[in-house]
Amino acid sequence: MINKIWQHKNMKESFLGALRGLEAVIKKERNAKVIFLIGIIVIIAGVYFNLSADEFAILIIVTSGVFVCEVFNTLVENILDIINPRYDNKIKILKDISSSAVLLSSIGAVAIGILIFLPKIFNLLH
Repeated sequence: MINKIWQHKNMKESFLGALRGLEAVIKKERNAKVIFLIGIIVIIAGVYFNLSADEFAILIIVTSGVFVCEVFNTLVENILDIINPRYDNKIKILKDISSSAVLLSSIGAVAIGILIFLPKIFNLLH
């Protein structure tokens, strides 16, 4: 059973807790800052190139997917550091596996970004 002390009393507290978690990830993790900045650039580029609603939806899904992977990667790394704060090769492998989710989602997001933006860039140049 979950300890009642850690439960949020209402939806507002739950939302504020989630925002605190997001703030902690963005403040602590350099890669989260980079992903967040790239997300903003993608949105600005989408507006500039007048993307369709479908194209925008796809970009939002993949960009948020990369960021969610980074949040979970940060969570896993922090939990592992609490479990074992000293260097351990097994822990390192687990951290590497966790970060591979960010890498794979990033590769997919870049591929989708190329598919969506490259034709628009070529049209702009011609």
